[in-house]
Amino acid sequence: MSTVKLEKSIKAPPAEIYHYFTSSTALRDWMCDVATATAQPGGHLYMCWSGEYYTSGEYLELKADKSISFTWFGKGEPHKTRVDVTLKGVRGGTLVKLAHRGMGKGQKWESITKVYQKEWQSALENLASVTEAGPDLRITRRPMLGIYLGDFDASIAKKLGCPVDFGSRLDGVVEGMGAAKVGLQKDDVIIAVDGHELIAGTTLGTILGTKHAGDVVEVTFYRGADKLTANMTLSGRPIPTIPASYQELSKEVEKQYRQSMVEIETAINGVSEAQCAHQPNPKEWSVNDILAHLIQSEVGWQNRASEIISGTEGAYDEYSGNLQSRIDATLSIYPTKASLITQLKAVQAETVIFLASVPADFLVHKGRFWKLVYEVAQNPYHMQSHLEQIQKALQAVKA
Repeated sequence: MSTVKLEKSIKAPPAEIYHYFTSSTALRDWMCDVATATAQPGGHLYMCWSGEYYTSGEYLELKADKSISFTWFGKGEPHKTRVDVTLKGVRGGTLVKLAHRGMGKGQKWESITKVYQKEWQSALENLASVTEAGPDLRITRRPMLGIYLGDFDASIAKKLGCPVDFGSRLDGVVEGMGAAKVGLQKDDVIIAVDGHELIAGTTLGTILGTKHAGDVVEVTFYRGADKLTANMTLSGRPIPTIPASYQELSKEVEKQYRQSMVEIETAINGVSEAQCAHQPNPKEWSVNDILAHLIQSEVGWQNRASEIISGTEGAYDEYSGNLQSRIDATLSIYPTKASLITQLKAVQAETVIFLASVPADFLVHKGRFWKLVYEVAQNPYHMQSHLEQIQKALQAVKA
């Protein structure tokens, strides 16, 4: 039986490192894409990654802030193995010692052991980054196509004239990034990257996880019924400047909202109530539908921020899309453009106050704060895409 052994000095207290091995949410923050864990002897441990690999096991022994032991039975592996982690408090942080034991003999186990060595080394490097400074290296090192994704199913495919109902539909592109430079546009449907079709668990994230900024990939996509290809240079991922406190973050968010609302109010200035309520066609949102969606998105963002700050995030299978019945319910309470704008500003103000009120001691969880700031940085893209949608809806109504 062979063993993979690694050591890593991390500038974080043992209690913090222990938490990152025993919490479902914390495991996802540095180790895997999905995790469920019950941190007690005999408690289950399940982790999986984008793609097809997963492992299941159970916690064997736990000594708070000192050691964690659990079994590991990965997909396709001949038998289960064992992972022992010890945490020793040292000046300035923690010495983490990890031993993955019980690998067998033969060519298959040799290959598996090499993967363990590589992946544990990478994971511990990311654990250090997340706990010491905050950045998730899986995000900062992953390149971008420069796209916004929208809903896609068989009914949308039919409407677009697309002959397939799999892939990723573009809701827009980011100016200056790879997708925009090669001419991709809203409602294009990407079906493959470098020949890897986006089916059976293969996602854009899975494929891009093996790439770097500057790599050139072949993107296959449909524009209506036309199947096209483009050689796209992957862009680097813009990383936001991290503010010093939640209060500074709150001010930045308030600034974003103020700018976005000026643009939205300018777009609908002088537009009649009838025009704002009119749908360009039965499958397209009206201006009021879009404003209702933005209200709902803001409430959803508050829930998301609360989960991140508290360190107890839900696990979701995928984006659920937008329910028209929920849009209609919001419109029944706020039926005019003025009432919708007033409510949108109100929920935005609530978010600003919420962030400004987070106690300073939450900053000790650097990984959570970094994740929150990173997600805040994506909000302007969402607002911009819907501003463009508002402008197009009004063009259609006035035509």
